[in-house]
Amino acid sequence: MRRALAAIFLGLISGARAEWTLSFRNTVAVLPGGAEFVEREAQLDGSAVLVQGVFFTAKQARFAVIDNAAGLSLGEAMTAGGALAGTNGAYFKADQTPVGLEIAGGAKIHGFEKAKLLSGIFAVTKGVPRIVRPGRYTPAKTDTEALQCGPFLVEDGMAVAGLNAARAARRTVVATDGREKWALMIFSYATLAETAAILGNRAIFPDFPIKQALNLDGGSSTALWVATVSRPFYLSEMGRVRNFLAILPR
Repeated sequence: MRRALAAIFLGLISGARAEWTLSFRNTVAVLPGGAEFVEREAQLDGSAVLVQGVFFTAKQARFAVIDNAAGLSLGEAMTAGGALAGTNGAYFKADQTPVGLEIAGGAKIHGFEKAKLLSGIFAVTKGVPRIVRPGRYTPAKTDTEALQCGPFLVEDGMAVAGLNAARAARRTVVATDGREKWALMIFSYATLAETAAILGNRAIFPDFPIKQALNLDGGSSTALWVATVSRPFYLSEMGRVRNFLAILPR
């Protein structure tokens, strides 16, 4: 505690801005096709955030939105779908109605909505995934998957400013380097501002310079399932969620 306070005090005196640092990185498993399940920990002034995620290229795997009208758990849905990995998806109402755009397997489940929180769209068009602002999204018949969520965390390689810095919770994120690399990640406990700062820090992601990152539903909805060899890794959601974002083999 004294060391953390001293670091803050020295930073204030010198005018230096404290930065998150990478305390460890570990490849837990390499999945069929080459996708990697990786854990890494970010530290700042005595605080630590564990980041767990699956990293892959568009040639190694593909995305699919899984609508969960049947009320399955993430583990049940990923097992049934033969997924390599998956997380919870976007927001939903108390009656399980999706919030914002949802397209799953080419079927439009719910339409686009205008709201400050719904500031980004993850979509797969003609097999190519992308993360865009709603104003830059043009619906197409070739959209096979889509989730509208937010807020944007990283845009054009920079952490988004002005995000909430008071409320910490579990976080779920989809991110890309703007080329062929993609990731689905969960954060152990962080504010939106902290999540953005970690994602935008090249020292934390030297192997995956993030260009765009979008926040998915977090808190009690956050979950990660990975088809590791001995038995699946499963950090489960705390209640039923309406949709999932899955990573499927090519």
